[in-house]
Amino acid sequence: MTPPVVPVSHVHTRPPSSARPTYVVRVVGRVADLPASDWAKVREVAPTVFMDPRFLETVERAFASQGRFHHAIVVDRHERPVAWASLCTFPVDVLTLAGPGLQALARGARAALPGLGSLRTLFVGLPVSLGQSHLAIAPDAEPAAVLAALDETLQAIAARERVWLVVWKEFDPAGAARLAPLLERGYRRAESPAMHALDARFKDFADYCAALKSHYRYDVRRSERKFRASGLRVAQLHDAAAIRRVYTAEVHRLYEAVVARSPVKLEVLPIEFFHELVRRLPELVSLTTIADGDRIVAFNWGLMNGRVHHYLFCGLDYTRAPDADLYFNLMYHQLDDALRRGPERVEVGQTADTFKARLGCGATPRYFFVKPHGLVAGAALRHGFDLLFPARPRGPVYSVFRA
Repeated sequence: MTPPVVPVSHVHTRPPSSARPTYVVRVVGRVADLPASDWAKVREVAPTVFMDPRFLETVERAFASQGRFHHAIVVDRHERPVAWASLCTFPVDVLTLAGPGLQALARGARAALPGLGSLRTLFVGLPVSLGQSHLAIAPDAEPAAVLAALDETLQAIAARERVWLVVWKEFDPAGAARLAPLLERGYRRAESPAMHALDARFKDFADYCAALKSHYRYDVRRSERKFRASGLRVAQLHDAAAIRRVYTAEVHRLYEAVVARSPVKLEVLPIEFFHELVRRLPELVSLTTIADGDRIVAFNWGLMNGRVHHYLFCGLDYTRAPDADLYFNLMYHQLDDALRRGPERVEVGQTADTFKARLGCGATPRYFFVKPHGLVAGAALRHGFDLLFPARPRGPVYSVFRA
């Protein structure tokens, strides 16, 4: 099925004298309506599971009652796809990246105004905070023209869906540099939490520990001794049926407890997201669990994406956390499972900067671009941008491995 062509006002054209190409944006409202062959070409540019229709449909189904989704293909005059993007309209707490002072004020004000700071936002991206982008541009395309065509489409969607902000997220430094033409279209660049990643040159966690300097290895061993003394039990699950069986509503509440304590929370994933993820990507998903008898007290989801292993989301019973170094040991066991799968890199996620730096991870900044839609949003962003989106301090760096 060929997706409908957006109205003429969404077609980006330039005068004949311009050397820049003309692009057309085609938009559909469901993954099921995407032209399979055109979307499949994104794998040649960005071979990532996060642009896979199975992942996109997982998010669509999980957030069907909370957001609206669009998927865009930008084509040239020969109908050749040159860019692909997944979009969503979703309510988001814009104060989540604010400084601690403003967040403290907001917490007090929300006693009287519970919805303070929650704004309907149009994202180039999806409501799943994994530090990933859902935009791909072919290397031979003209970035400025592609971005202009997409932005005209976004503004039309923003007007129709009455959003306050338009946000393109999340991009590493190279991706953000390619999106620099957005700055000329009224966007401002801000920073989200850095992504932490470990070069996976170890065959398992024991091999990793052997490469650590002695005082870092001592810290790991001390946490492991506390864990062994706790009597807790670890399981590494890769069978989809087994994962679905153990991931109950009670277990999911451990994830909700972690989100509630997180300083950055753009969304709360429903349990349906995880069930759909296992159903649609069974060969890629894993679950590390820690149990006290028959009761799971901690877990971490993993996902293999080509040669990269991603830590996804975790859950913790905070009443058991201190006596067993539960978070540390959960991360260690997840790393062991990840390394045994032979990836080139393990992405350990965002936040918890100090712990992840002490694991030996390197941190890569993540950026987003934001533009107000409407006069009120424009005034608020003009005067409050630095308060809402302050510069993020760089995390610590440790030399943890032996020469």
